[in-house]
Amino acid sequence: MPLVEITVPEGTLSEAAAEVLQQQVADSVLTAMELPHTEFFAAATWVYVREAAKGLATTGAGRPPGVLVVLTPLEGFLTPERNEALSVEVTRHVHAATGPDTVVWLVVNEIPEGNWAVNGGLTRRAKIDELVAEAAAGS
Repeated sequence: MPLVEITVPEGTLSEAAAEVLQQQVADSVLTAMELPHTEFFAAATWVYVREAAKGLATTGAGRPPGVLVVLTPLEGFLTPERNEALSVEVTRHVHAATGPDTVVWLVVNEIPEGNWAVNGGLTRRAKIDELVAEAAAGS
């Protein structure tokens, strides 16, 4: 379901800091998408942290490179207001891990229904809504 890729300059994060950032971002994404924080949805939310090797990430202005966060959710879960709130949250988490001067980009690439498959099966909004309803009934 939601897939998040975080690219940081090499040496920016310790392994422990990367793990904390992954969990914080995953939690923020579930909240923004209004998905329950259940074991199923937590397991279906993947967050990768990748390091860009020195010299492969730069800016034209000579500033140190920032952090790029790319979120790929199924279309229709995020409104512009939720995107904005998520951007603030993700930036706060990255700044906690890297420092307040880090530039943070958040790119949201929504995938239309029918264009997302996991293990050979298409992910359908109706099934996700069913799982959300089951989680709500179980609470």
